[in-house]
Order: sequence, then structure tokens, then C-alpha cells
Amino acid sequence: MKSNKSSTVNFKKSLLIGTKKIISEIEKIKREKFNISTGSKNIDDVIGGGFHSNKTYIIFGANKTGKTQLCHQLSVQAYHKSFKLIYLDTENTFRPERIRVLAKTQELESEKILKNILVSKIMSNPAFLLKLNEIEDVIKQNNVKILIIDSINNYYRFELSDKEVSFFKAKIRFLKILEKINNLTRKYNLITILTAQVAPNFIENSIIRELPVGLRYLNHYFSEVLYLNRKESGAAYLHLINSHQFPEKKTRYLITNNGIEEYKI
Repeated sequence: MKSNKSSTVNFKKSLLIGTKKIISEIEKIKREKFNISTGSKNIDDVIGGGFHSNKTYIIFGANKTGKTQLCHQLSVQAYHKSFKLIYLDTENTFRPERIRVLAKTQELESEKILKNILVSKIMSNPAFLLKLNEIEDVIKQNNVKILIIDSINNYYRFELSDKEVSFFKAKIRFLKILEKINNLTRKYNLITILTAQVAPNFIENSIIRELPVGLRYLNHYFSEVLYLNRKESGAAYLHLINSHQFPEKKTRYLITNNGIEEYKI
């Protein structure tokens, strides 16, 4: 009887320790939450005060809607918070001179900002996957907080039209890339920003004129989706069309030499 009583008490203690550990982990995650501003109050308001840690954001829209512009602007904003960031460039669109212009606008030292950005040019999806496997050590050693990929589906789109690459092979490689990004974001509590190339949306009278290439796979892994749309009049709209946390909402913005700015009537 004594041994039974003793084992029961020990069992209850182990339950108590386990519960305390779970609560401790939850509290730790809450303490480690952080975010970064886009530099635009209107856009920040749409996405709950800026881009948040432990989330992956898909930003899509036609050419010249400000996707890469926003990536450059976030690279400068990261410096304000002393956040190191990794910038994976699949389209050869990262421009140090653009960072210098944005830094000058904010009276910041551009060379310090550029040293804060760990840029890698990606030349194919196999190279993309290899780089994602390599950057885990870089994240740990440099305390990286932000991962920017411009764009996520550039080479997937290319492989779909390549007769030497089967659809199945292109799909599997793309899914491996998405899974790795998802794991890195969760494991290291990153703010992850993915831009996406688009294809026309053939649904007549749809508000969303374009859709990301590989949308069904992107939706499987990521929930925060932002659509950028530029009207013929020059006005641009940012539209939060999907989120686990925030309601659908949109706002206007301007693309200028000084970056993405507030739209004023």
C-alpha cells in the first residue's frame, strides 16, 4: 500500500512539473514576441502594428506595385531596431544604391545599414534549397531576426515552363523550400517576408487581379497574405486578404523616391 501511495504522489509531481514547464515555455514565447514597422503608419495599422515575429508574410502583386521597394524599406527599418536580417535575392533586384537613398532620407549611415544586411544571390531552386540548409548556422551565429526572400516563386515559375524539369520534380522541390522556410521561421522566431510573382486571375470582375504562382502550396504553409495593387491613376493599395489574427482590411500608399509613404488626400 505504501509503494502505491508513493507512486501516486510521484506521478502527481511529474504532472505538476510538466505543466509548469509548458506554462514557462508559453510565457517565454510571449516575452520574445517582437515586430518591425514598415515606416508607414497606415500600412502598420492594417497588419496589427507592423510585421510580427513567428509569422511568414506573402506579399504579391503585379510589377511596379512596390514589392521590392517594401523589402528595401524593411531592410532599413531593421537597422532602427538593431535587427540583423538575411536577404535572399532570386531576381537580382537588391540594390545597395537604393538602400543608400533610403538611409539618406532618414539621415542614417548607409554603410552601417548595408553591413547589417546579409545578402545572397540565388541562381536556381536547387541552389535556393542548399542556401536554406546553410543559413541555419548563420541565423544562430548572427542572432538574425528577419528573413526576406524576393521572390519565393521565381525559379518555380521558371521550372514549370522548362521541358527538362517534370512538374512533379518542380513541385517537390518547391514544397521542400516552403517547408524549410516554415521550420526556420518557427524554430528561430523570425519575421519572414516573401514576395511572390503572379499570374493573371481569370475570374471576371475579381478585386484580386493577379494570384501568386503556386498559391495552393503557399496557402498550405503560410496564412498572412498581402496584395499590392496599383491603379492607373497612380494610387496604390495594400490589401490584407488573409490572416489568422487580423480582419481583412486595406489602405492606400504612395511609391516615391523616398520609399513607400502615406497617401494623403
